[in-house]
Amino acid sequence: MNREQAKKIQKHLLEAAKAYRKAEAAIVEVGDDGRKLFAEPLVTAVFQLHFKLLRLIYKRFPDLEPPGPPPTISSTLRWEDVSLPSSVLAADLDRVIFSVVKPQWRKLAMILHSAVEKVEEEKALAAPVDFEVFAARIQVLVDVDLLEAQGNLQMWGHSEVRLKDRSVN
Repeated sequence: MNREQAKKIQKHLLEAAKAYRKAEAAIVEVGDDGRKLFAEPLVTAVFQLHFKLLRLIYKRFPDLEPPGPPPTISSTLRWEDVSLPSSVLAADLDRVIFSVVKPQWRKLAMILHSAVEKVEEEKALAAPVDFEVFAARIQVLVDVDLLEAQGNLQMWGHSEVRLKDRSVN
């Protein structure tokens, strides 16, 4: 398959994806019986189209893949605006954060998910704390040079954090 053939196939597959979206809207109008009947086969077909067929083209011709959505700000909460529950200290947050951050670069979104999950599953804090509070605290730890970051930490899916390498002088 050459690039022109790939473009032609891609065009037809994208038209099929548009037709699937129209079919999905029509199925919703049918009601519960229609959704029960068509939901699984339609989801399977859409999955195959996007994650199998189109992926084959994009793997061979990466420039044909449309750009993803633009990065967006996930939170603008600053540490000075955080009000912790009286039973939770900043040191408690730090303990959780340092238990999930690794020496390797990891997406901030993954670190936040791991921190909140640790709190929920292990009852690591006396009270629940949300993603934004952890993100604000991580920004402080980066600012005081205890963690390293790359990217804009307000964009959780487009920034990364790791433990500070203490072997460098």
